[in-house]
Amino acid sequence: MKNTFENYLKSVASKFSRLETSEMGYRTDFEILLKDIFQSINVTRIDHDAKAFKGNKPDFIILKFSVPILYIEAKAIGVSLDKIEKSEQMKRYFGYTNLVLTDYLEFRFYRNGERYEEPIKLAEFNLNSRTITPIPANFEHLSKSLIDFTQTQKEPIKNGLHLAKIMGGKAQRIRDNLLQFLSVDSEKNSEIKKIFKTMQKLLVHDLSNESFADMYSQTLVYGLFVARYFDETLDNFSRREARDLVPTSNPFLRHFFDHIVGPDFDKRLEYIVDELCVVFSHANVPELMKQYFKDDL
Repeated sequence: MKNTFENYLKSVASKFSRLETSEMGYRTDFEILLKDIFQSINVTRIDHDAKAFKGNKPDFIILKFSVPILYIEAKAIGVSLDKIEKSEQMKRYFGYTNLVLTDYLEFRFYRNGERYEEPIKLAEFNLNSRTITPIPANFEHLSKSLIDFTQTQKEPIKNGLHLAKIMGGKAQRIRDNLLQFLSVDSEKNSEIKKIFKTMQKLLVHDLSNESFADMYSQTLVYGLFVARYFDETLDNFSRREARDLVPTSNPFLRHFFDHIVGPDFDKRLEYIVDELCVVFSHANVPELMKQYFKDDL
């Protein structure tokens, strides 16, 4: 791995020396580095420069058996990661279970939107001289940390506000995806467009794409929350279990969850929903609700 990091930084340094190099200029080098790091756990695909809707998705997705295990948001060398960390864009990233923010040299880890572990730097940069100074002692540390980060995600959710931020982030991800699906004529998007037309016909005749996306995402996320509230088996939680836990007094929600567990549910949304189910499986929702209302008094 040492040679891999040395070659990566040599190429990045060469490009960094040229003032005109943008964030995009480092992406091929970065993808090569990621492939070498993750080959030990049989990662099947790394997507970069994915088609984002209004810039709302991270730049890289690491997939294992076609399931996302890590998202990476990359910024140009020299951009303040401290400022990015406080930006509106980062608020959306509460919706991603495992996220790394990087400027191609420093790596910051986040789990469900919260800082996880200490940042790791591969090198220091100097904007005045346009030079990069490697930190070889951190090469193996970064490689191991990235792999370990994707393999463990079972920390309990102990704070109601944190859970609310995660739910909001997941809802935003679902909303962003729906708006993208509705904007493209494709067979893959036909099912969600069919649901949209049905809701227009039966519920709200002047329903807009934005209103539909809001309604759908919030119904899904908070429907899961309601189901988890009534769940007596705290060690596990799934979409199928959620459907069975939705109160019979709410036929609309039960019908909606028939769609969520059905064969026509969009695979591109499944990952987000299943990630949220994992989060809920590590959260005692009734206890968090008691804590929330107690703190609010």
